[in-house]
Amino acid sequence: MNENTFTFRPSEWIPVKDKKILDYCRNIRRDEMETLPHPCEDYKVRVVPNPSSAITAELFNWVWRSDLEDRKTVIIFPNSWKEIYSAVGRMCNENNISARNIHAFCMDEWADADGNVAPISYAPSLGGEFLRHFYMSFRPDLRPPLEQMHYYTNENIEHYSDLIEETGDGGADLIISATGWIGHTAFIDPMSKAFQADSLEEFLTLGARFVDNHRLTIIQNSNAPDFGDCGDLAYTPCCSVSIGPRDIYHARDHLERHDLGFLGGYSSWERMISRLQLYGPVTKDVPASIYQLSKGTIYVSEDMARPIERHELIDY
Repeated sequence: MNENTFTFRPSEWIPVKDKKILDYCRNIRRDEMETLPHPCEDYKVRVVPNPSSAITAELFNWVWRSDLEDRKTVIIFPNSWKEIYSAVGRMCNENNISARNIHAFCMDEWADADGNVAPISYAPSLGGEFLRHFYMSFRPDLRPPLEQMHYYTNENIEHYSDLIEETGDGGADLIISATGWIGHTAFIDPMSKAFQADSLEEFLTLGARFVDNHRLTIIQNSNAPDFGDCGDLAYTPCCSVSIGPRDIYHARDHLERHDLGFLGGYSSWERMISRLQLYGPVTKDVPASIYQLSKGTIYVSEDMARPIERHELIDY
């Protein structure tokens, strides 16, 4: 072994270990990011100064068009993007834009190891946060009927995907999302027993279900504000309920933001998983990569698009 080289194998719990794929994604340049091809030509990457502002404008436009055209609009929402939701509500209130035609589905929710879904009265409840920050941000006369706001319960988890498709005439009009450290979208974690499949084709048929979360998902969420910003692993739920790949694949449009995370948008974990999702192969090992198969716009910040630099090359 060369004295300047340290050789090792990545840990077995890391979903992507192929050196060629990893090196390719690490070395993508900023000027390539908007032009590299994807399986679906309507899947677009856009590098912008502030993806959160772009998503705010996009969501406002969806609500405005649903009002203007008086058209039912089914959206699957992540939980919880307080600043984005409150900004959209404020703009709609100021311009008298009604959200009456919005049918919302929460993307995921916490659960315990026995399969019990956290109620919206649980302080960190994802459904509860969505109702507070999105639904309640609208003036009462501009809010959708409460029955059009859908969140998980013990009673609806088994048919949650069916409810999305029934409401949306085959699927949601839009999914708004971001990507977790392990490559998940919602709580569709890689290497999860809940989403085991023998092929990508089978993976894309799996709907909403109970999930035993990946260890890195638990670690990431333990640093979230709802759990004290402190890495308190024992206080962070280890399980969840989540939409499935089927719900993503059947949606007609997608919006994603790749920007600020728990470490402010400058950490290498955010930049690396972003590249694996956007430019790696479409695989159930990086669940969020399935967005490449459908129409969508992914807003990536300039900070996230910065080159990945290392002090030395590592041979493994």
